[in-house]
Amino acid sequence: MTSTDDTRLSLIVGAGAQGRVILDTWRQQFPSRTFAFLDDDTQLWGSDIDGAKVLGGISRLSLLEGEAVLAIGNNVVRRKLATAWKDVPIQWAKVIHPSAVVMPSASVAPGAVIFANAVVNTRASVGEHVVVNTGAIVEHDCILERFASVSPGVCMAGRVQVGEGAFLSTGATLCPRVRVGAGTVVGAGAVVVTDLPEGVLAYGVPARVVRELGPDFAWSRLL
Repeated sequence: MTSTDDTRLSLIVGAGAQGRVILDTWRQQFPSRTFAFLDDDTQLWGSDIDGAKVLGGISRLSLLEGEAVLAIGNNVVRRKLATAWKDVPIQWAKVIHPSAVVMPSASVAPGAVIFANAVVNTRASVGEHVVVNTGAIVEHDCILERFASVSPGVCMAGRVQVGEGAFLSTGATLCPRVRVGAGTVVGAGAVVVTDLPEGVLAYGVPARVVRELGPDFAWSRLL
């Protein structure tokens, strides 16, 4: 999917690995724009990351004009940040790599990111601040609720529904019409053949619920 170029300021909230991938993706979409990072790590302020300046902390988001995207891989943190800024008039971008295929009848909400070679097929719905990672397949009539993440190589068959903040790990396969509950994590390479409840960790072939997820869940193992 390609877009008309322009020269607006593009702000990437988070200067880590996710931010660097989004920077490269967004540059492919809008080559003439000026890109910059915002990050609360004071040691990064004023530095240059792959040609984009770190302009300061996240609090500057409301002071700078342009489009912004949350480059935070952790779904919980991404939701907290978006919620904290919900009453501030921020223009959230739709970042879509030109090599991604997004069908005209599919919908992509503000804040969503779709990386290289991903496919979002007919009448699929990608919610606010959703991440569809490299080479993932989101088939027809799928629904990705806000703050969900789809990792590289995930294959979602038709009419799958992924709940708010759910995380599909690398290479997972979801069979037609299954639902993954809000906040649930599906392990790498899992094959989901039946619905999964909210707030659990599930993996295996076929995927089975292993345990409930608590606040101590180690997101660093996924990102």
